Amino acid sequence: MKCSVFLVLATLSLGSWAKGPMPHERTDTPKLKNSHTGRYLYLGDVPKFEGSEIEIIISKMALTARVTAHVNQGRIDTYANQLFMRWQRISDAMTDPVFSLHPLVKMSKLAENLPASTQAWVRIAEQYSTHILEKNSSDIYLGKRNSKNYVSNQVEDDYKNTISEAYFRYLFDTEDKSDDVINDNKKLSQLLSVENSQRLFKKHLGHLYTEKSNRKDYKGVLNLVYPIAATVEGPFSQPKEMTTDLKTAESIEARWWSNKWNDEFGGFPFLLIEWSGVAFHGPISNFSPLDVWFLRRGYVSHGCHRMDGSDILELRALMPSDLKATANQIMVTVLDYFDVADIDEDGEVEAIDVKYYNIPTTVNVPKGRSIEDVIRPHMIETQMKSFLMSNKYAAKYYDHNFDRLKNIPKYTVVNKKLKRGGSHPEVKIKRFDYRPNRIIQYTEEGHKLQGFDDVFGKYPPRYFQRY
Repeated sequence: MKCSVFLVLATLSLGSWAKGPMPHERTDTPKLKNSHTGRYLYLGDVPKFEGSEIEIIISKMALTARVTAHVNQGRIDTYANQLFMRWQRISDAMTDPVFSLHPLVKMSKLAENLPASTQAWVRIAEQYSTHILEKNSSDIYLGKRNSKNYVSNQVEDDYKNTISEAYFRYLFDTEDKSDDVINDNKKLSQLLSVENSQRLFKKHLGHLYTEKSNRKDYKGVLNLVYPIAATVEGPFSQPKEMTTDLKTAESIEARWWSNKWNDEFGGFPFLLIEWSGVAFHGPISNFSPLDVWFLRRGYVSHGCHRMDGSDILELRALMPSDLKATANQIMVTVLDYFDVADIDEDGEVEAIDVKYYNIPTTVNVPKGRSIEDVIRPHMIETQMKSFLMSNKYAAKYYDHNFDRLKNIPKYTVVNKKLKRGGSHPEVKIKRFDYRPNRIIQYTEEGHKLQGFDDVFGKYPPRYFQRY
């Protein structure tokens, strides 16, 4: 969604500085009661990088954003240490009585006994909504999702401890409790060792890592691919094709309010791409029967690139903690056509895709038809081909018989200038798996929202961006 640069600059002058589909809790704000605004905590595994180590490639035709992060040996060798500091900061906050989590809840639980149309929508959306912690503890899901539903302070404390311990076990691939490690110098030393850092980096990120880099003193590159939405005008509208820098100094850490769009940005980061106001931001779309944020991967925005809530927070987590100090460092390349790259460094280029496809705004289950029959066209295995066929801009390049793209424009970047010339006669499609939900919603008792950016209180979102 587009906002005016005046609004961004107005925010600065005041000095005030969510995942697959995910249920969210509303908040009463000074601007609007029962608003969509929330605070979200990243529970993922990517390390932080210097701004100059990050590049973002946007394909408006494929509706993808690929983040490449250049990795040096030090980043790998200290990986466990950074994860530990991130976990510790989060864990310490969870011991504070003013800090509260909105419990995670399965959407299928919320849809019980509701109309078949709602249950069908949930079946489609749940393909993308598994949580990264659920393999470490089934107790991360509760029956009710609002923090007001805790029956006692002890139950709330127990839930915060459940999330903290599940996150610890996930990050460090261990069955040990955190206290047992922290209170044992030998175990803690092993946990933070170079050898364990290398093991954990390979376990969490090895499938996204190519051990080859064209930069001196770097070992390889991480590639993370996210689905995005683009303008209703299609891929040949804003933002224009270009190479530019992400306007991090003018970005907003947690945009809870807009005078034009009210609460639609939801408290997620607003990362400015160009001065017209085009930015990366949260998903906007909401399935109202259950209050679920979800990304519509399509041409649905007013100009910005919407992202899934978990993805926009991960994109922010990759960046340095101080956005202002990162100005002019993160390069963004905007393509009208497809992002084509030799990700595996095997000499063969491929077109980039990610296995997150169309989630409809509503689903109708006619009388006499089963839910299974109605949702079949929306399942991942079907949409891997039908998504491109249904994209009127991409369909002309897609050969569904051989699952290839043909005669797509070729790009080069020379001296930071984007050039288009020639074409790729035929390329395979590399489809990245969609990463599970990596966030949870939280609140802070007594916190008051001001301005446009949620930066006040003890635990604003940027507090957790240090590591």
